[in-house]
Amino acid sequence: MSGADIPYQLRPSKFIDRQIFVELLGRLLQTRGPESYIYVSMGGRHLVDHYAVYKELGIKAQFSFDKDSNQVARQVFNRPTDATVCALMDSADLPARMDDIAEKFPAKRNFIVWLDYTGTNYRTQLQEAEEILVRLKHGDVFRITMNADGRNLKQGSGTPQERAAKRADALREKLGGANVPTSVTSIGDAPMSLADVLVWCVSLACSKAKLRVPNLNYIPVLNTSYADGQRMLTVTCVVSESAAKEPFPASSYSRWAFACKSWDKIHDIAVPVLSAKERFRLDANLQKAGKKMLAALKFFPADDEELSLMEMASYKRFQRFYPAFRHVDD
Repeated sequence: MSGADIPYQLRPSKFIDRQIFVELLGRLLQTRGPESYIYVSMGGRHLVDHYAVYKELGIKAQFSFDKDSNQVARQVFNRPTDATVCALMDSADLPARMDDIAEKFPAKRNFIVWLDYTGTNYRTQLQEAEEILVRLKHGDVFRITMNADGRNLKQGSGTPQERAAKRADALREKLGGANVPTSVTSIGDAPMSLADVLVWCVSLACSKAKLRVPNLNYIPVLNTSYADGQRMLTVTCVVSESAAKEPFPASSYSRWAFACKSWDKIHDIAVPVLSAKERFRLDANLQKAGKKMLAALKFFPADDEELSLMEMASYKRFQRFYPAFRHVDD
């Protein structure tokens, strides 16, 4: 079963990742106003993120695209508002279509763009990201999701150090040497190892964009990773013009609990998949230490105690974003 086909109640970490992003947008757009923005993303069949930004922020100017005609037809059926435009288009065509999209919403002045990739064609993905970045302006928001599962890289046999070096070579082959920082010589076995490298590849793409548009700065504001199937990395940055009178992001952003201090600061979302009864028990013991929370459950939600304690720590941090799915007949 692919990640896109896993039911949302079995993907709490992805759900949390999206909810944190929506909260981030609420903070970023306070001064400029969400009504000034056009939201652009691949959307998926159900346009879940489009619904979220409409419901939470009131953004009606929305554009979704997919290269599969049946998927687009399904998106049209699921549009959150009549103003949502669903187009048959490949992500490679998006940079050239940015002006056309802006013309569909002439009263709007800024973009929020989310490239939500699932494959591992990293070179193409970062090239598309760079082409979009150079077309953005002060006050815009850019977000990219990439597959950060190290198992997708060739590693062969050998010692852990040899396999780590082979993964780095495989990534450099996929991306091209100019798209990987020269400091990357190994990618270890740890779950976050590839994510820790890819975030610097995104940073490098932003640096290349800045060389083309020197007056723009690309500032990281939220980096997250989760593994509801394969591990994914999501990087969000804002576009700020050096000479702009109105700073973006505003100074209040730095007080946000998940504010990004640097490119390599990644929030690992690793919450357990819980039934309603299990969640209620954890919530009743939320102020206790991880071991006491596990004692309240009387079982390990993960494979062993160590992983379960990590999940308890993650649950405590992201508890307010955890999905509360209910049956429609309840």
